[in-house]
Amino acid sequence: MASKNHYQGNHTFCKTEKGYMVYPKALNIVWGNDKRFWKLPKYENDSAELIQVNWLEVTGYLDNIVEKKTSYDIEFTVSLMTDAFGWNASPVYIMAKWGGNTQWRKVNLTTGNDKKMIQKTITITKGKGNADDKLCFGLYEVWNKKWKGGLKIHCVNLTERSQ
Repeated sequence: MASKNHYQGNHTFCKTEKGYMVYPKALNIVWGNDKRFWKLPKYENDSAELIQVNWLEVTGYLDNIVEKKTSYDIEFTVSLMTDAFGWNASPVYIMAKWGGNTQWRKVNLTTGNDKKMIQKTITITKGKGNADDKLCFGLYEVWNKKWKGGLKIHCVNLTERSQ
């Protein structure tokens, strides 16, 4: 990320019983260093708070630590604040890439959740044909150019799936 306005995460993670937990301080957030758009976490396990953007791009990765023959459920845990706006016409995309395999899922954050904790998941298995062991994941809404705000990102869980 070339711009000083973009937040570069520390890429740390916590090992859990069945995988890994990544907190927002570890994520890359486009426009994250601009206080007009984001309130960044102060401590490692604090949430990141979106004030307003028209370009949502939050990404992270795990490198050389995931099991080679395992699938992972990648679950973003987010919530919408009471003053959230712009999400009705703005579905987000969860994407994951591992080796030569790319998966994406379109999700609506405003369907039946009453702005409580929202968990959206995508599953990825390492693809063939690429020696890269980096498992990349992200949350995106970059297409409709409408302003949206009031989103809190709490964490990303990567859970090993039974084969």
